[in-house]
Amino acid sequence: MSAKDPLAACTGFDWNKANSTKNWDHHAVTPEEAEDVFFHDPLIVRSDPRPSKREKRYWALVQTGRGRKLFVAFTVRGKLIRVISVRDMSQREKRRTRAMKKEIPEFKSEAEEFEFWSSSGAGADSAELIDWSAAKRTKLPNLKPTLRTISVRLPVAMIEDLKILANKRDVPYQSLLKVFLAERLEKERGMRRMG
Repeated sequence: MSAKDPLAACTGFDWNKANSTKNWDHHAVTPEEAEDVFFHDPLIVRSDPRPSKREKRYWALVQTGRGRKLFVAFTVRGKLIRVISVRDMSQREKRRTRAMKKEIPEFKSEAEEFEFWSSSGAGADSAELIDWSAAKRTKLPNLKPTLRTISVRLPVAMIEDLKILANKRDVPYQSLLKVFLAERLEKERGMRRMG
């Protein structure tokens, strides 16, 4: 990816109430899961080759850390990725077929674009619209996930034990706590998939 590529300069995500809730409401994809896809390899990205006066659009075929395969339509605003629509891949998208038969329409609004990519009609299968053979594996080296501060009250003895373990590993205890939480969450997700 060239240094002038807007994706390479992305440092975070642009979320508001509309784009953070609609993907959950329509496709059961949380903003956190939508962000997760941008940190996994391979990230297969295709940009819209059509010249346009509106924001440049990108599409990606990706797999989350939990193994869910998703199609994502997004744009870049400044140095932030704005997810427009994210849903499970169709079977043809999973195979990345090249049988394009239709053209992507011009959208009047982001809401109209969301509805198109989310519908069970033409937008439900990007393999008919996007030449995935021209897509490229992409890495986003500057991208950081959205963070949220929380407050957790823990017993003093637990904090002291955590500090001792962190000191042995030469890491801050808050960082070790994040590692422990991530490991436990992954274990719980695996148990849910098996059960």
